[in-house]
Amino acid sequence: MGSLDRLAKVNDICLFVRDFKGSVKFYTEKFGLRVKRLQPDSEHANYAEFDFNGTSVTLWDESGVREILDRACLGGEGHHFMIAVKVPSVEDVDAIHGELTGRGVVCVSCPKIYPFGSKAAYYLDHERNIWEIFAWMEGNGPGLL
Repeated sequence: MGSLDRLAKVNDICLFVRDFKGSVKFYTEKFGLRVKRLQPDSEHANYAEFDFNGTSVTLWDESGVREILDRACLGGEGHHFMIAVKVPSVEDVDAIHGELTGRGVVCVSCPKIYPFGSKAAYYLDHERNIWEIFAWMEGNGPGLL
């Protein structure tokens, strides 16, 4: 067994954010997520972890990231990112759409059926990262082995 075989599960997806407090507020109020951990402490936090059904979604203030990583490796303005969440049914896509938009989450593409076999909708978070909520029309989706 090689050492790469131990890369078996994504622990968290970390989004670098410019407005840390606004982003935490977005995820707690709009997505209804519960803060699991704040670092270094709640008064001086620049990192937040939310539990997302076994995978954590985390926010890290860009200023904190830049203290650890060289600016050159982070690139310029606007890291673009999408998180895709698969739900059990196409009806769930519609129900979640109603709840998210009812909470004021910006939808950039309303639920629709795509030629590749899924129904999906796309939303922006506080920092304009994209979230996709989707369900396969039948089975696990085309082209899967």
